[in-house]
Formats: sequence, C-alpha cells, structure tokens
Amino acid sequence: MTENFICLLCKSLGQYEVVSESIRDDPMCYFKIVRCLTCGHIQIDPLPQLDDDLKFYQSNSQTKLAMGEVDYSIEEKKSIVDTTRRVKWLNSISPANNKIKVLDIGCGYGFFVNALSIMGYTATGIDISIDRLTFAQSHLKGSYINGTIDRSFISKNKNFYDFVTLFHVLEHVHDPVNFLKLIYRLLAPGGKLLIEVPNVNDELVKKIEPYQKFYWQRAHLSYFDKPRLELAFRRANFKIFTILGLQRYGLRNLLHWLDTGKPQLKNPDYYLTEPAIAYFENEYGLMKERNMTSDTMIAEVFKSN
Repeated sequence: MTENFICLLCKSLGQYEVVSESIRDDPMCYFKIVRCLTCGHIQIDPLPQLDDDLKFYQSNSQTKLAMGEVDYSIEEKKSIVDTTRRVKWLNSISPANNKIKVLDIGCGYGFFVNALSIMGYTATGIDISIDRLTFAQSHLKGSYINGTIDRSFISKNKNFYDFVTLFHVLEHVHDPVNFLKLIYRLLAPGGKLLIEVPNVNDELVKKIEPYQKFYWQRAHLSYFDKPRLELAFRRANFKIFTILGLQRYGLRNLLHWLDTGKPQLKNPDYYLTEPAIAYFENEYGLMKERNMTSDTMIAEVFKSN
C-alpha cells in the first residue's frame, strides 16, 4: 500500500480506508481497493504505472486473464445485446446519416462501430489494443485508429465529432476528470458524450461474496456510483448532463451467481426469456434502475452551441 495515496477524483492526499485487501488477476496481492475519506471515491491502490497499463491493454490482457485465448465468436455473442441497445440509444437522439460523425473511444473489437457504419453513420473507433483492432480492421466496417486520446489527437479533431461514445472506459483512466475535459473538446457545438460505466452500488457487490471477489480487478482503476460520477462531471465543468441506472444483466445472471459463485465467460446467457416469467425479468431490471442499484450507469453530456 502506497503511503502517497492521491484520490483520482478529488486529488486529496493520504486519507483512505481499505475496501478490499485483494483483487482478481493479482496473485501477489500487490493491489488493494480503497475509498477516499474526503469524497468517497473508490479506486485501486497503488495506481499502476502508465507504461504497465499500456502493455496490459496492447496485449488484450484484460480478456486473456479472464478467459484465456480470445474466442472472437464468443466476444461477438456477448456484445449483441449491448451493441443493439447502444445503436438504438444513439439513433433515438440522431437518426442515421453519413453526415453524423461518431467517435467510439475504447472501441474494442469494433462491433458498435461496425453496426453504426452499416446503418449509415460515419463512425470511427480508437483503441490501444492491437489485438482487438486487428480483428476490427480485418472483419468489420468503419474506420479504426490504434492509439490514445492525447493532446495531439485533440488538436487535430477539436470540435469535429457530433457524438463521442465512452462505453466502459472511464473506469480504466488514470485521470478521469482531465480525460473528460479533453474528450469534451472533441465535440462539435450541440454534440453529446454518451457514457457507460459500471455502478459500484450494484447490489450484487454487497450481497454475493464471490461476485465481489470477481468484481474488484486489475483493469479498473476507479469504481463510480452516481454521486461520484456527478462529482467527476462537475469537476470537468460539465453544465448539462443526465445520469440514469441501467441493468445490463438479468435474472439468469443473478441465479447463475447464486448457484455457482462464478461468472458466465464461455457461454453467456444472462436473461430469462420464457414468456411466463418475462414480467419478472422486466420488473427486476426496472427496480434496480429506479433504486440506482443497477450494475451500470448511463450518462448523456450535452455541449451547448
């Protein structure tokens, strides 16, 4: 445990409490999960070195540590529900048009960019994982960039994109507030950031011990709940935004964790689809979203003219 703790959100020094003494993917128990006593933000400690993080993502280690060698068919199957929902979300704000420019940061295997491109958007994905982008460039539609969002990228693309999407990326960033400020500059006037992050207030984290042990991981540097995500937005000087709960994983996922104490990695099946119990599946998700105990939060950030 570092003696030089700095909160990634409020930048306070030294005052924290330990949330978890261990995380997955860390057999040497080098990392812990701590909560800042000033603002309540939860994060990994000590913070990984930037060079180590770069190697971690370039080699697609997050997926490989969980699943072994990558099976792209499984990754695509896992993505279908999220991709469909995200395309519907964007399309409800701005119907497909080749004049609408979208940048998907942390695009991964490119499934979202591919779907947008097929619909008629001008979509670009950027990711630091060479493995993931090699697959996207070889098999999918859209434009793909191997790299990071740095000041050079910002200066070349300032006020350029109508939408910037950030799906399960902010929790991986070393300086989330500054990162939000940077990507906001990519938006054209009237544009929007569409953001998803895991919700640390997910009730499964509190109630299912094996889930909690799986939840804390090397890849995630920050763990947001709604008040801390609001704080990040305020510190980034965002003026107009909304944050809502979203339940990505359904009752079948809950039952699998209760029955086995393990995640579904090889053959994911997260929802009960039988007509007789569809009502309960729907109510389960709505209840968690209303109470902000859902597994995910979604946000829209608007850039005024």
